[in-house]
Amino acid sequence: MTRCEEILAAVGEVQPLPGTVVRLISVINDPNSAITDIVEAIRYDQVLTARMLRICNSAFFGVSREVTCIEDALRLLGTLKTLQLVMAIHTSTLLDRGQKGYDLADGQLWRHSVGVAIASCAFAEHTRPANTNLAFTAGLLHDIGKVVLSNYVAEEFAEIVRRVGEEGLAFNTAEQRVLGFSHAEIGARLAERWALPDAIVACIRHHHDPAGLPEPDPLVDTVYLADCACLLLGIGLGSDGLCYRADPAVMERYGLHEPQLERVGIQMLTELRRVEEAFACADGARACAPAVK
Repeated sequence: MTRCEEILAAVGEVQPLPGTVVRLISVINDPNSAITDIVEAIRYDQVLTARMLRICNSAFFGVSREVTCIEDALRLLGTLKTLQLVMAIHTSTLLDRGQKGYDLADGQLWRHSVGVAIASCAFAEHTRPANTNLAFTAGLLHDIGKVVLSNYVAEEFAEIVRRVGEEGLAFNTAEQRVLGFSHAEIGARLAERWALPDAIVACIRHHHDPAGLPEPDPLVDTVYLADCACLLLGIGLGSDGLCYRADPAVMERYGLHEPQLERVGIQMLTELRRVEEAFACADGARACAPAVK
C-alpha cells in the first residue's frame, strides 16, 4: 500500500458526500434532466430543505410571500441558483473548518471554494465545456484534498516551505516532491471513492496542472482559471496561495488576458458577498437588509 493509499485509508473524519448531493450531481450530469428530477433529488432531505427555506425566507431575499416548498424555491431562485445553493449548503460543513496545514482559518476554504465555483460559471462562457452545469460543482469541490491532507502538510510544512523558497517551486509541486503526491491527487482519489463523475475527478486532479492532460479539457481549464482568479484577488490565500503560477498556454487557448481574470474575479466577489449575506441572514449571524433587486 502506497503512502497515498495509507492516508486515504486512515481518513475517518471526512464524511462521504450526502446521498442528496450524489443524486443531485447525477442529475446535473444528465443533460436530459428536468426540474422534476431536481425536486425529487432534494425534497426528501429534511435538513437541507429546512435550511433552503430558511435562506429563501430570510431578510436577504425580501420575498413578498413565504416560501414553503422546494418548488417555490425553484421559482424564486431559478434552477441554476437552486442547484448552487444546495451544493453550497451541503459542502459548508465539510469545508468550513480551518485547515492548519495550509494556514487557512475557519471558513476560508469554504469561501475560496464557493468563489471558485462562482468564477467557474463565468469562465465557462469563454471555455465552453461540454457540460456547463458541472462547472459550479467541480469548482466547489476542487480543493477537497486539502481537508484530507491538512494535518500531513502541517507535519512537513517546514520542508515544503523551504523548497518553495529556495527552489522556487509552486506549493503543490513542493507537496509532490516532499509527500510523493499533492492535495489535488488526494482529492481526486477521494472523489473516485465517492463515485463522482469522471469530469469532476479530472478537474480536482488537474486544477493546478491542466497541461498534465493528454489533450486540453475545457472544464478543467474552466476550474483552473477560476482558481487563478480567486487567488489573484486573495480569496483563500493560505500558506500556499501566492506560490501558484498561471499557465500562459491556457490563457492563450481562449484569448484571455490578466485584466479579464481580474474582471471575472471582481464579479465573483460581488456574488460571493451575496451568498455569504444570504447564509448569514438565514443563520441569524447579523441583521440584514433586503437585497437590492
